[in-house]
Amino acid sequence: MAAQTQTQKPFRIAVLLEEVQLSDIISIDIFGNLSQDFLAEISAMDPSFTAFAAHALPIEFFFLATTLEPARVTLRGLKYVPNMTYDACPRDLDLVLVGGPFLTHRPPAAKRFIQEAWPRTRVWMTTCVGSLWLGDAGVLEGLRATTNRPFLGVAKTLLPGTEWLDQRWVVEEKVFEGEGKGELWTAGGAGAGIDMVAQFCLQNWDRKFVYAMALEGLECTPEGTRAQFYTTPAASTTVNFD
Repeated sequence: MAAQTQTQKPFRIAVLLEEVQLSDIISIDIFGNLSQDFLAEISAMDPSFTAFAAHALPIEFFFLATTLEPARVTLRGLKYVPNMTYDACPRDLDLVLVGGPFLTHRPPAAKRFIQEAWPRTRVWMTTCVGSLWLGDAGVLEGLRATTNRPFLGVAKTLLPGTEWLDQRWVVEEKVFEGEGKGELWTAGGAGAGIDMVAQFCLQNWDRKFVYAMALEGLECTPEGTRAQFYTTPAASTTVNFD
């Protein structure tokens, strides 16, 4: 991807984290570390980082929920303040990141957002059972995906029209009405999701910039045993609701 300029349109990311486990969306920090705002802050501490000014991204984050009132995550007692509702959020974003909520969390406004934004947003990412949230909205029919490894049996039972793969993450082509190829990135557990986002960034932006601004500081290395495929067989016991 070409070097960025200060006048470039913002790279707009929506995050679905209502009733979601925080570790599932923690990879948002990788994107945040590539932003112009973060570069400005870290350059004040170490001016050598200004060398990456041409690569820094203007990023706009939409943290979604049903209302703008403080919303819960799965860690009870902790709430976040949404800056956008599902209904008000633009549908033509650059990327949507979906964490994994309990299977009972299916707000109608979220389902409507997923269905309407799905063909208009080029890149969608899920971690853990966030893929089941997408599948419940009916957008994964006929596609390949994965989910939290112990829940693969649940996924196959609930959404048999999707090809569920036993991988740390899966990259699939999806429908997209704009320019370029639509992409669906689905990950297993939270750690796999972090590595998946890191790999996406390495593929789309300057590698030296991504490593210096995000991956080295976060000590994230999506290679070797942390790459796309599991190096160990699945456990003999899985969660299954048959």
